[in-house]
Amino acid sequence: MDFQSPCKTSSRERLGDVLKFLNEYPHILSELPKARQDVYLKICSSISHLRSRKSREFFLKTFKNMEALKESSILDLILGRASILSAFNWALVLPYFHAVEALPQEDAFIERWTFFVRYLAGWDIDVAISFLNQTPKAIETFGADGLFPWGGQALDAVRSGRQMWKAARAYLEETVADQCAIPQSSWKFYLGQAARISEVSPSVSEAFIRFGTRVCMLLKDQETERWVSEGLADCESEEELIKYFSGTSLRALEKRDGLASGIVLKDRNNTLSLICVAYLGRPVKIRSNTSLVGVKGFSGGAGTDGRTIYLPDVVPDFRLFKLMALHQSTLLDSGEWINEPLKRAADLFKTHLDADRRLLERLPGLLKDMEFLLEGGLPSFYPSGASEDFSVYMPWWGDILPELVRETESTVQRLKERSEDQYDLPPEVVEALLSAMMAEGQRDVEGLWERLSEMFESVVLTSPDPEELQENVKTFFYREWDDGLSDYKLDWCLVRQRPANDDPNTFVEDIRTRLHGIISLIRRQFMRLKPERFQKFRAQPTGDGLDIDALVQALVDMRSGSFLSENVYIRRDKRIRDVAVLFLLDMSGSTEEKVNGRRVIDIQKEAMVLMAEALDSLQDPYAILGFSSDGRFRVDLFTIKDFGEPYGEETHYRLGNLEPKDLTRLGAVIRHGIYKLDGIQATVKLMVILTDGRPYDLDYGNLDYAIADTKKAVQEARRQRIHPFIITSDKKGADYLRRISPQTQSIILPKVELLPTMLPAIYKRLTV
Repeated sequence: MDFQSPCKTSSRERLGDVLKFLNEYPHILSELPKARQDVYLKICSSISHLRSRKSREFFLKTFKNMEALKESSILDLILGRASILSAFNWALVLPYFHAVEALPQEDAFIERWTFFVRYLAGWDIDVAISFLNQTPKAIETFGADGLFPWGGQALDAVRSGRQMWKAARAYLEETVADQCAIPQSSWKFYLGQAARISEVSPSVSEAFIRFGTRVCMLLKDQETERWVSEGLADCESEEELIKYFSGTSLRALEKRDGLASGIVLKDRNNTLSLICVAYLGRPVKIRSNTSLVGVKGFSGGAGTDGRTIYLPDVVPDFRLFKLMALHQSTLLDSGEWINEPLKRAADLFKTHLDADRRLLERLPGLLKDMEFLLEGGLPSFYPSGASEDFSVYMPWWGDILPELVRETESTVQRLKERSEDQYDLPPEVVEALLSAMMAEGQRDVEGLWERLSEMFESVVLTSPDPEELQENVKTFFYREWDDGLSDYKLDWCLVRQRPANDDPNTFVEDIRTRLHGIISLIRRQFMRLKPERFQKFRAQPTGDGLDIDALVQALVDMRSGSFLSENVYIRRDKRIRDVAVLFLLDMSGSTEEKVNGRRVIDIQKEAMVLMAEALDSLQDPYAILGFSSDGRFRVDLFTIKDFGEPYGEETHYRLGNLEPKDLTRLGAVIRHGIYKLDGIQATVKLMVILTDGRPYDLDYGNLDYAIADTKKAVQEARRQRIHPFIITSDKKGADYLRRISPQTQSIILPKVELLPTMLPAIYKRLTV
């Protein structure tokens, strides 16, 4: 077949790999109309400088994309624009084909969109690729009219400075995420702050866009600017900056709270819940009152639906939060007002006054808090002597919503009855689920039923067994410890286990070549730990089983008139190794930080290469998992090597492909580690956790909450005869690490670069 005629513009040299490919797959070119063969060859020639395997994948995918679009009425326009992009950079082509199907199939729109992509790529190719990848989601989120304003903000960001490429890419991904609560109108301001941060470090500005913006949602613009300024001034290293602008450091949260115009509810939620539990003697949910927007009678203050107490997101003083929560608890406890008509203002005032009277009878010390919060102080007769015409509205009262309470109770009862007919579940489980969903603002009966049905049909609430999903993903539900409630939240975290990316790479081979001498030394040291043979000691006083020969001899001696000997057991050599170990590698975003020019995650990976080489010689069963999280429903564990899996080429590729991702919900990770080790037969079971910072996740609560849950998970592991050992490079981790585990079960490395040589030594110490 003559391949030169379809394409006169590409040299035979540039088409070399294409020609080889087409010789192997001669049908491909013949299946394309002649008018499109030239475009295909032009696009394919753009990747001719890369390795053949990468090129072949590109050729096949490009052909499949062209085939998928062959029915399009504007295919020639689409292919022409793909050819233009390929001439600029081949990496734009496949994301282009992925995105173009989601666009309105109009010539003018696609022309404008392609021109925008080409212009954006001229500023930064990575940002342009992110724009293409996120275009389908952006169309869903903002519509076709909002696509260019959305992308325009990313363009403005990269034009403001070359250092902004990471922040611009993060912006494109975060703004179309399912749980993005930041309005599009706010992102221009946040990108402006990221531009200030990027002058110090692109990675820090990315951390701010991905995570720090959520920390700043409760701040005004002026307060956010000051928070950014203080972070830039106070943090000395890039590590400190990333932790600060991710909102993972205690300093960042304390600064935020100090700058916020008041006290933030989500940071005090657990404390307030505990106060209300102590007062009422039963669990109480506390949620943001934003979910009550649109409810009849709601004016923006505190309130209750008879099951949950709702409070404002921010108040000037914690004492106000406390009084609001306790006042609503008193209303919730009495309940007389629910079925009484409250048509006159006097009826509302009387109900509030009665609640304060009962509250102060039980907790008279609260009177001082009330006096502090009321400008000018409380009347001397308050509340018992207040007359019927008393009309001073107290700041902690909030709203009385009897219709909401009745509606909530009616909805719960109706759906409980409905579920009894279709699902065999305890009514209290259904009621708890409904209460939780309604507390988050879902109040439509049919909407609640739809979510409830979907949950019952797709999730087994009482079983932690994995659910098979696409792409070899297995899911597990785990409980989480709430120290404020002194109880577990059942089925609270969703762990998703999947194989790590196994695309070929040379990371492990490069380390094995560079550190050949060290690896040989470590292997020789570990070989000495390996027992050469099993050894048994017979006729022992204690042991693992009976020694038949010794027992017969003892019976003969007894019949002969001697004493019955106790030395009738076989004892195995106690030096025989029976050790299994699970390594858990932190893949949180902070592992992107560099130490002496190397990323923390790459140092961890190098340490695991040395450790795997040692264990391969020793033949101790071991597994390696990487972990990261983004909220309680996205706790991801990536299988690098499972128990029983050989340490081979695929494992090498998986380890080399590990990259920093999100956050660190350590409690759920440890509980999944317990599950993995529980299925392994070994006398000694180790769980070694490599992390560069404290436990933190978006909805993990404050530091105390995260530490308490992690500590509980560590205790659960010990009860299962599993020995957790935490290795951290966080120099400030002594305090929280001491609270999580004993000093004998953790270590703080003075320098993270020591990890590769220290890890084998630590393992040897733990198992000998």
